[in-house]
Amino acid sequence: MPLFEYECPDQHITEILLRTQEIPPSMICSCGQLASKIISAPAFTPGRWGDQTGRYGVNGHYDKSLGATYSTSMQRDRIMREKGLVSQEDLPQHFIEDTMEKEAEQSQQHEANVKNLKTNLSKHEPGRAIAETFSVPEMRKQGILTDSKVKD
Repeated sequence: MPLFEYECPDQHITEILLRTQEIPPSMICSCGQLASKIISAPAFTPGRWGDQTGRYGVNGHYDKSLGATYSTSMQRDRIMREKGLVSQEDLPQHFIEDTMEKEAEQSQQHEANVKNLKTNLSKHEPGRAIAETFSVPEMRKQGILTDSKVKD
């Protein structure tokens, strides 16, 4: 709901909430005189309309991680978008921890595969060792192979 202020010549400023789309240029005050619409200060909107003027200093703020200077949060967002970066606040909860756990599991699986390949290389020639280490059932078990058309 937009907030509009009208000024009466005899009384103080009256604030009125209007629910219609049509905004009258003037209205009749409760005292019976014509009240005219006055311009009010814009709403405080953090990061917009210059509310952060001076927050980043006279010449802006140099962000070492972005490698850029910006004066408002909107400029920072634009720079991040251009570089393909995402703010940490926009990530889901526990995103970093979950990603690190997943990478640790993948690293353990890789080490197990290398160990198994070395064992198979000591027993067989390279082609057979690779085939036994990375067989279709083993790749399906690890989640590497998801295509159901591949036969065992």
